[in-house]
Parts: sequence; C-alpha cells; structure tokens
Amino acid sequence: MAPVVSRSSAIARVLLHKAWLETRARFTASAIVLALLGASTVFRAIPTIEGWEALHAGETMPYPLYVWLSLSHGYLMFFWLICAVILGLGGLVREQALGTAGFTLSLPVSRSALVGSRALVGAAEALVLALIPGLLVALLSPLIGREYALSQALGFGVLMGCGGMGFYALGFLLSHLLRGEYAAPGVGLAVTAAVYVVAKVPELSPWDPFTLMTGSEYMVEGRYLLGATFPTLSLLGCLAISAMLATVSHAIVRRHEF
Repeated sequence: MAPVVSRSSAIARVLLHKAWLETRARFTASAIVLALLGASTVFRAIPTIEGWEALHAGETMPYPLYVWLSLSHGYLMFFWLICAVILGLGGLVREQALGTAGFTLSLPVSRSALVGSRALVGAAEALVLALIPGLLVALLSPLIGREYALSQALGFGVLMGCGGMGFYALGFLLSHLLRGEYAAPGVGLAVTAAVYVVAKVPELSPWDPFTLMTGSEYMVEGRYLLGATFPTLSLLGCLAISAMLATVSHAIVRRHEF
C-alpha cells in the first residue's frame, strides 16, 4: 500500500507543478499589480486623507476607512476580478488549440486529476492575490506612522478571495466551453459586469456577492474594521458554488473529443 500512496503523491505533486508552470506568468503579473496597489495605498494615504479633511472642515477620515475605500470598496475589487477570471483560463481545451493536448493526455493520469489540479492551483493563486494588498498595508503602515492590524488585512482578504471565488470558477468553466484567445475572458468579464448590475436590484441584495466581498455589512460602525461576526456560512456557500462550476468543467472535459 505504501508504494501506491507514494506514487499517487508523486503524481499529484507533478500535476500541481505543471499547473503552476502554466499559470505562473499570469499570477506573477497579477501579484505585481496588486502589490503596487497595496503599497500605493499606504504611501498616498497622508496627502489623500489631508486633502479630504481640508474639503470637509471639522471631519476626520479614520485610517481604516481610508484603507477600506481604497482597497475592498475601491480598486482592489476591480483588479482582483480581472485577475481571477484570467487565472481561470487555460486547461485542455486551450491546449488543444495550441496543439499540446495530445502530449498532456498521453500522461499516465486521468482527466479528472488534470482538471482538479489545475482548478486547485488557480483557486489558491486567486486567494493569495486577494491577500497581497492588505498584507502590504499592514506591513508598510508603520512607515508612515499608522497602524493596520494584520488580522484585519487577512479578514478582508479572505472575504474578497473566498467571496469572489465563483468568478474565478466562472473563468475556469468558460475556458472549457469557449475557443478563441479572447472569447473566454471577454464573456467572463461581461458576465461579471452583468452580475454586478443585476445584484444592485433591491430584491436581490441578499444575494449580492460584491457586498460580501467588501465586508461592508460586517464592519463595526464608526471603526470601519471587521467585528466579531464573520460570514463563514456565506463564504462556504460561495466556495460550494465554485466547486459546482469546477465540477461542470470536469464533466465537459470528460466528454470532450480531443
């Protein structure tokens, strides 16, 4: 039994490494963009806050509010959604277009293993990307005489990454449905924009994933920090939907003629 387990572990490592090699350029480029966003959030904080307070005499802008408006409720969501959809691209259908699917399918592994490893690596990368800006804010804030708790950075990052994982899974699914260089990302981003608009309908607000991603309903009033209530069940629901979309992708690959 031990040799069988060892062989399975070795195959899993190889497949995960293969998935990493296929996505590392997109992940690295995305990480650089989001790291710059996190760093710029810190180093433009003082002039931005001072400018806002000058326009609103007698009012102050708390640093956590500034960070939230700049990241979770600001550019982070926009950039992260693009990165998440793009990370989902690739897979066997894309390899078929490039002429490399035959080699991949000749490997002594199942299609299930190929799709599963690719989905796991991409999901992990998407979550890491959601964490990067906030972590940099927590680490760099002392350089400007401010503080931002690491726990808050992790909390908001988890909300962004897990709450929006369905959009990564959407890109992953579309990459197995559509051919063409720009078809999957174009449709994925269009669907994401449509969901954003539709979710603003008052009757659908309880199902708005973007509200969950920003954490706006879970902040302590007046402090703009996450409180003791954390939407664990809602996040698990988002991950379940993502898993369902990945399962559909797996079913498509199983039936696809390469």
